[in-house]
Amino acid sequence: MAPWKSLVVLIAIPVILLVVQVIVFQVVVLIEGPADPNKPALTPLTIAASGVSTAITAVLSTVLVAGMAKVPWRAVFRHRRAFDPRRLGVYLLGAAGLVGLALLVTALIAPESTGWGVFEIGAPTIAILVATLLATPLQSAGEEIAFRGGVVPAAGSFFQSARLAVVFGIVVSGALFALVHVSLDPWFVSYVFVISACTAFMGLISGGLEAAMAFHVSNNVLAGIVNALFAGGGSSVVDRGAGSGPGASVIILMVMNVLVVVLVWRVERAKRSRPARTVRTGTSAV
Repeated sequence: MAPWKSLVVLIAIPVILLVVQVIVFQVVVLIEGPADPNKPALTPLTIAASGVSTAITAVLSTVLVAGMAKVPWRAVFRHRRAFDPRRLGVYLLGAAGLVGLALLVTALIAPESTGWGVFEIGAPTIAILVATLLATPLQSAGEEIAFRGGVVPAAGSFFQSARLAVVFGIVVSGALFALVHVSLDPWFVSYVFVISACTAFMGLISGGLEAAMAFHVSNNVLAGIVNALFAGGGSSVVDRGAGSGPGASVIILMVMNVLVVVLVWRVERAKRSRPARTVRTGTSAV
């Protein structure tokens, strides 16, 4: 893309997300009343609003990038090959296993850092679980489409060098991704940046967004389920103020992110090392 087009994309995507969220969350405010901006509660409506607003942003971002770059909209989701649902399934299973292991290790090593309370299942818990299962995948996949499918290549297009393009794309995507998560805690900001960098690497290694989307969905859905089950029958609260992210749990989650990247690298390496299937037609083989 021309530099001005890349700049438009980099500015527009976080602005679109902000504007859409403000509009969608006004409906939540009308129903539930205003929330504490420093410690918002994760209610079924706020979870649903987050999923819907991010999904809308992903659609608008895809249209914007495809129009600016003059490429098919599918190019936002993959390069060098077609989008592969089987890859998505494999990475969902693998990422879910590693995320579950990380949550277990965190609970055993640093339980005080989890913020989990008493295990209880009530009507609010069931409603939150349903909202998490339905809306959180939209939110997680939508962020990958917008920030890894849109921001990374737009930022990288400023450079002719592939290495500079990759580095700059990852840095800009991570910075914007951390910015839209609105936190003053350095641990949380670092964690969000690591997630962004790792999912960008997953896309580069695999040639598409399947692995990044699968990991992000597994991470957010499993964390949301556990948080709901240990919220004492009510809603859990998101605290992103300074000092809200204890280092021990964040480091464990960062390590898990890197392990998912290693998983993707090994799976893709195994795919490339398989011999091509021979198809015989008459006396010739192709």
